[in-house]
Amino acid sequence: MLNNKGRCFCFGGEMLEVQKGKILLVEDETVVRESLRDWFVEDGYDVDVAEDGEEALKKIKGEEFGVIVLDLKLPDIDGLQVFEEAKELKSETRGVIITAYPSKETREKAQRLGLLDYLAKPFKAEDLEKIISGALGELERVQIEDKKHLWLELGVVSFRLCTHNYECGSCAFAQDMQDRFGIIAVIGEDEVEKFKQLPGRQRLCRYASVHLAHKEEPGLD
Repeated sequence: MLNNKGRCFCFGGEMLEVQKGKILLVEDETVVRESLRDWFVEDGYDVDVAEDGEEALKKIKGEEFGVIVLDLKLPDIDGLQVFEEAKELKSETRGVIITAYPSKETREKAQRLGLLDYLAKPFKAEDLEKIISGALGELERVQIEDKKHLWLELGVVSFRLCTHNYECGSCAFAQDMQDRFGIIAVIGEDEVEKFKQLPGRQRLCRYASVHLAHKEEPGLD
């Protein structure tokens, strides 16, 4: 089961809600910044924004962000330098570069720095969301595993969008999940028809994988 602010999983009759992580959007173009912020807020993400690199680094020092989305060309320092300095502040920082001026040189530097992706403008917001949701899904998995008294834990979590109209038999990703992992259906058969009526960016993949974590004392508080 899920709601529009996060995702809920049922473990042993108990509901555990997984909130989406926080995003920092660093973009000096007002229209682009506000449009992307509205898109992600509507989909339940917690979003903060910065107009330049200096403002972004101040926010990074004081807060925790799951993913940082950086425009390449900023008024003060470029997005790659901001990411490089952010990694020095917090080594676990994850980022995505967006740019209207792509080049082989900056793309290769982004790869060397370990950015999640490098998107040339114009791009589809859905493509950026897929990258972010994939990264935050891994972070959420780690956070869930750290919770006390959780005897059934998520393994590799799929927070992808459905691209096959829930015809899972024709989806290579769904087949791969079934071949490699034990899976549960996050979206049940009775809910599929409802999800088919939603906009594409809200059609979540049905599956998440799970594993049992054996604990000596399954949680009494």
